[in-house]
Amino acid sequence: MLTRFLALSALWLIISSVVTLFLGTRFKHGNKLNGFLWLLTVIVFGDLWAVFTFGEPNEVLMLSLAAMLLGSVWILLLPNWNWFGQTTWTMSILSSALYITYSFAVTAFTPLNPLSFLFSLILFLAELLAIGLSLSYTFEMLDVCTRFHWNHLAGLAQPVSGYIPKVSLQVPAYNEPLEVVEATLRTLAKINYPNFEVLLIDNNTPDEATWRPLESLCKELGPHFKCLHLDKWPGYKSGALNFALTQTDPEAEIIAIIDADYQVQPNYLSELIPYFVDPRVAFVQTPQDYRDYKGNPFLEACYDAYKYFFEVSMPSRNEHNAIIFCGTMGLIRKSVVEEIGGWDEWCITEDAEASLRILKLGYKSIYINQAYGHGIMPLNFESLKKQRFRWCFGGIQVLRKHWESLMPWAHWVDPKNQLTAAQRYYYLLSSLQWFNEFITMGFTTMLVISSIASMLGWDAGVRPLAGAVAVVPLVFLILGLGRFLWALRYRLHLTWTRALLAMGSFFSLSWVVTLASIQGLIQPRGVFLRTSKSKGASNLLRALVVTQWETGIGIACGLTGLFLALSRPPFEGWLTVIFLFWQMSLYLAAPAYSLLSERGGKPVLVTSPGDIDGRVIAETQAARWSAALATLLLIGFFMFRLLPQPTETPNYARLAPAELKPEKIFKVHPVKGNQGKPDKPAKPPKEPKKPKKPRIQNRHQTVHKFGEDRWQARLG
Repeated sequence: MLTRFLALSALWLIISSVVTLFLGTRFKHGNKLNGFLWLLTVIVFGDLWAVFTFGEPNEVLMLSLAAMLLGSVWILLLPNWNWFGQTTWTMSILSSALYITYSFAVTAFTPLNPLSFLFSLILFLAELLAIGLSLSYTFEMLDVCTRFHWNHLAGLAQPVSGYIPKVSLQVPAYNEPLEVVEATLRTLAKINYPNFEVLLIDNNTPDEATWRPLESLCKELGPHFKCLHLDKWPGYKSGALNFALTQTDPEAEIIAIIDADYQVQPNYLSELIPYFVDPRVAFVQTPQDYRDYKGNPFLEACYDAYKYFFEVSMPSRNEHNAIIFCGTMGLIRKSVVEEIGGWDEWCITEDAEASLRILKLGYKSIYINQAYGHGIMPLNFESLKKQRFRWCFGGIQVLRKHWESLMPWAHWVDPKNQLTAAQRYYYLLSSLQWFNEFITMGFTTMLVISSIASMLGWDAGVRPLAGAVAVVPLVFLILGLGRFLWALRYRLHLTWTRALLAMGSFFSLSWVVTLASIQGLIQPRGVFLRTSKSKGASNLLRALVVTQWETGIGIACGLTGLFLALSRPPFEGWLTVIFLFWQMSLYLAAPAYSLLSERGGKPVLVTSPGDIDGRVIAETQAARWSAALATLLLIGFFMFRLLPQPTETPNYARLAPAELKPEKIFKVHPVKGNQGKPDKPAKPPKEPKKPKKPRIQNRHQTVHKFGEDRWQARLG
């Protein structure tokens, strides 16, 4: 029954998702009646298939009623989504819940030795987390693509007569080229706002010849510009910003953070400051945007990947007052920064960490989806890896420090914690989502090990990869990729080619995010990534050296999949081949994009955000933890094989899904009845009797028999 339930719910998910991908963004209205009718339509289409395929109309009716009840709840809870989004979300929840139930049944009721069961349980928990993260991405994309009414969409703020608070524009810089910082400061000098100051904080730049001209430039631009140079100052960027707080004009009420490579539009302050007339507003964030990327495929892919966060994630979060303060191109109330005790110098993503502490105090945030400045992106794949490592490491730091504040019971433990349920959800998920690549790496390792074991004819010793456990994840994967491309095309207005390149940019960073998530768990303080070097090598060779780990993992997956395919495996084996080639494409995207980054002209070189002065860790050193994980899995596999598997099927195995017969998987003997007693040994089958030779009466019969034999042989 559970297997049939899962198959039917997966069909409902496929029907609703495919229709949503084609029509979900075209309907900018909705009502409850249409929602119920579309939900009923999807259910009926699936039911017709199920009845003709399985029979069992009572089971089909039972699950259909449950789906209608669940869908009705979501139609009422999501009144601002059109009916396509409501039904797709309903079926995503239902099919995921049934799959988790199915997976648990396979894990819990398959006869295994204790060590194998423990490992299978860990695998199930990782699968549970992966399904939960997948649902979070699904909700986010449906929320912005099928929503027809926005409750907290901020429009253009009207100027407030007499409200002109002083703003301190703070520009942290580290070892930046003079021409880049000069362009930034000159655009700030043109800002159309009467009451502001600019503080340039040069943090630990080692060469005096680099920062002295900036000091002269600030004097040239007037008394509102100040250059603050710090030598051997602790705390990274947040340490520099904390020092700037002590040097800020006492009359300043608002602080604006500007990266040293950003060119800001003149109307930046005049259009955003009026939002602060509401004393509950603590910070306002605008998108980080970029320039000098057109015509370069690598930079275009990076640009579109960056923009996904500001076009999909941030609008969804803004509906629930749960946005992240991203630092650059954001404004924040000075008194609130002082109230939370300044910027956290322990966390290397001090802006996101500060926004959580601010919302915890009950303040309001506003996201304005309009760019007011343009910076320069990382110019090659090496710099992109370093930046993503820092972002992921900082996200894990936020989780380590504030996880207790994000739990459902947090308000009961700390009455001062004013985070809403939605805010806790978004901040918890934004940190947990970084572990998605780590889980992927674990599954990749298991796929390779189990595939090699299968080719050698060894029993895996863990829960079987069979039935719906193998098929449904492939359905989830295909639908997930389709939704991702759908969101990219709709929200960013991309062509298919650019959407695919943007998606590949995300995948190419899977390895470095894995490293950062591991380091974030074991490293007490912030570290920055140092990638491999190749002295005197060409740019193309260096591009490959920078991605040597990703290349090795991708090749290992591809070769394993190829050899498994040549062994002509059964149906489940072919599904494993598909997953192995998919994992290969994930990791080989890194060298492909690294080589792509070496094509085309380069804009002016700036310091990568991953090159910030501070404690660095070599990529090879960080990779040892992943290698240790793979080694532990391999050792665990051989330990499973040393322990004997059950020789008889216990009673609880009857609760496993019907198509997974333990005696077929582990060659154990089934129990008889409900007594738990082993069956009596079966009697050996009797040898078949030899057919009697037909008696031949005469010569004509002999000729006829010979001709008949030849005719039957010819027929084959």
